[in-house]
Amino acid sequence: MKALVLDKPGTPDSLLMAEMPLPQPKAGEIRVKVHAVGLNPVDYKVAASGSSRWSYPFILGLDVAGVVDAVGADVTDWQVGDRVYYHGNLSKPGGYAEYTNATAIAVAPLPEGVSFTEAAAIPCAGLTAYQALHRRLHIQSEQTILIHGGAGGVGGFGVQLSVLAGLEVITTIRGLVRGCWFPHSSTGWGGKHPLT
Repeated sequence: MKALVLDKPGTPDSLLMAEMPLPQPKAGEIRVKVHAVGLNPVDYKVAASGSSRWSYPFILGLDVAGVVDAVGADVTDWQVGDRVYYHGNLSKPGGYAEYTNATAIAVAPLPEGVSFTEAAAIPCAGLTAYQALHRRLHIQSEQTILIHGGAGGVGGFGVQLSVLAGLEVITTIRGLVRGCWFPHSSTGWGGKHPLT
């Protein structure tokens, strides 16, 4: 299979196209035919220093969306043909390839109407925002929250998830961009009070 790999620690411009073996799913894993992969700051930051757990050439790519292509032993929740997306494991080969393996319990079903590209943009930033708001802060409707960086990856999801949960959102952004998704109404997905 074709993959974008690092042959040693380096910057994103040091990635090379290479032919790699097709991964075989182990027990508890699925193999995914990759349709889209997200690029996150963690991908290129970790690439610069590498990891002692990696063997080179190494495939980056944490946020993946695709279709289940094969199922390992003991996997009962997924079938070949299922549309999925997930946030991978930094210590294992990722999604900058035609195929990749994923731990079956770490995968979510991709709803109809959501594209592979949209889904691959969700896991890292979206799950970070969700965990901060719901698991750490335990947000509740009618609270007011200040979210810094509301136009960024995590901040953007934080604003949307807070509005969805019924919070009054105040957010900082670096300049209000025309066409930005920050409507000035409590019925929209954006913050009511963007501060530039």
